[in-house]
Amino acid sequence: MTSSKGQAGKGQAGGSRGRPKAGGRAGRPFSAGERAETHRRAASGRRSRSASSPAASGEARGRRAPNRSSQRRLPFEGLQASLMARLRPERFARRLVRIGGAILALLLAATLLMVVYGLSHGLRLFALREVVIHRPVGTGGLVTDQEIDQLVRRVVPEGVLRVDLGRIRAELLRNELIREVEVRRLLPDTLSLQVTERVPVALARLEDGTVRCVDEDGSLFGTSELLGQSPAPPLIRGMLEEGENAAGINREYLAAYQSLLADLDRLDPRLSPMVDEILLSETEGARVILAKSGTMVFLGREDYRRRLNLALDLLDAVRRRDLEALRILRLEDVDRLFGERKIRYVNTTSATRITVGLDG
Repeated sequence: MTSSKGQAGKGQAGGSRGRPKAGGRAGRPFSAGERAETHRRAASGRRSRSASSPAASGEARGRRAPNRSSQRRLPFEGLQASLMARLRPERFARRLVRIGGAILALLLAATLLMVVYGLSHGLRLFALREVVIHRPVGTGGLVTDQEIDQLVRRVVPEGVLRVDLGRIRAELLRNELIREVEVRRLLPDTLSLQVTERVPVALARLEDGTVRCVDEDGSLFGTSELLGQSPAPPLIRGMLEEGENAAGINREYLAAYQSLLADLDRLDPRLSPMVDEILLSETEGARVILAKSGTMVFLGREDYRRRLNLALDLLDAVRRRDLEALRILRLEDVDRLFGERKIRYVNTTSATRITVGLDG
């Protein structure tokens, strides 16, 4: 009995321990205020333990300190922002203006220094030392470099800095052999010249009988020796020496002269060697003077070779006294051609008949 009661008592005791008390905390849920109070107490306990253990607190701070110190800035951190700040338009413009102003000030200072130095030393810095002469490729020889150098030095006594380039050009163009000149100043002591000489393309006989060269512009210059062509081409007569429209008319005559020569020599045999002079006129066109006989042949403005051949055949038939050949040429009064009078001209410009003029 005793044992059964004891077991029963144990069972009751165990049962009472396994059941929660009616008024205990485990029997009801936590409220929000109680939870907050519990957290505050736990935190207060941790602080008190930390304060009571300085070594532990120092150790904890030691563990946290490396984390803060290890967060260093990277090498390129913030680089883009820094560059953008430096390259802002307003800052860039201000720097550019400052740099440009500094360069301009240096140039002005250097120029002023050179001027002051030159003036203080009698412009010896700008004294002419060298004249550099350039010519187009394949030209030159009519005027030597020495002649040009001497002429330039005569008009540059005051030095390169103060020299009148227009005056140098005008002085050089007074030489009729020079067609164009360009003068440049190369400080401190050099002048550069681009010289273009005239190129003779034909010879012209003037009214006074003198012979001069003609260039492609129709300008007359020099003497016949400058052409340097042997045998010399036929002379041109009718070129104007002066006048407001002289250059333009001379260019037209030169073009007609070259066209005539090209037609005379387009086939073999060449006929230009048989011509001594070519006379050009606005009213009568072209006339030629034959080299051997001195007879003038009227050719007009076209068909030069055929018309000259007609005149040559006529003169040859007269020389041979070939009446049949002269009748073929449809000449009138053939008998008078065999007299003692010399044939002065032959006009072949008409398509129907040839006209012959005699001396006297």
